Amino acid sequence: MAARAQVAAYLAQYSSHASFALLDRVTGEKILYQESHAFETGSIVKVDILAALLWQEQQSGTGLSPAQQQLATKMITESDNDAASALWNQIGEESGLAQADAVFGLTETSPGTNGYWGLTTTTATDQLRLLELIADPAGPLNADSRAYLLGLMSQVDGEQRWGVPDAAAGRATEVYVKNGWLARTTDDDRWIINSIGRIVEPGHDWLIVVLSNDNATQDSGIRLVQHAADLAVQNLRTAAP
Repeated sequence: MAARAQVAAYLAQYSSHASFALLDRVTGEKILYQESHAFETGSIVKVDILAALLWQEQQSGTGLSPAQQQLATKMITESDNDAASALWNQIGEESGLAQADAVFGLTETSPGTNGYWGLTTTTATDQLRLLELIADPAGPLNADSRAYLLGLMSQVDGEQRWGVPDAAAGRATEVYVKNGWLARTTDDDRWIINSIGRIVEPGHDWLIVVLSNDNATQDSGIRLVQHAADLAVQNLRTAAP
């Protein structure tokens, strides 16, 4: 597939430091590149934290409290770390996330320990699976939970709407995103830059994951994830009948 070849050729220059996964829910087309390589999540794990909380609330038959809703909004739309830590504690920290991820089928995700939720490790395969269960009616999250999570991902602050949304054309009807960025002290302050999201437009419903690390700067990492998403989507648009 031309789109996969373009993405692979671009990301190959980054060796093991980038991976990619895309699924078009309309056409069934899929692009995978180094999809089983493990990366630290940074703030993209906040989507998983909220999914875990929503699933737990479903099991108990209760909804999110106003306080939890406020924290969830800040965590997703503003990427607020204090809100994430509060909800991380409420889901039961790493054991709570691990329990939910087992239900979600995220077999390649390992929760961060000692409160370091941003050091959760994951793969592009697992993040694509997470996006699928948020988008699909059949799955552990009910319609209200999925709509709530997607609603917040559609309202991410403008300055954080880089990555996957860069691939959206003017005809896109829905765009959802959550990004993660972290200067890793154990890697000479080089940057983890991740983007997960969904673009819906006539004839297409793309779920997209780009994970990367070892970026020299935050801006260079953002350019990497955006270009990978752009390459894939533009090639698939061109190939569409």
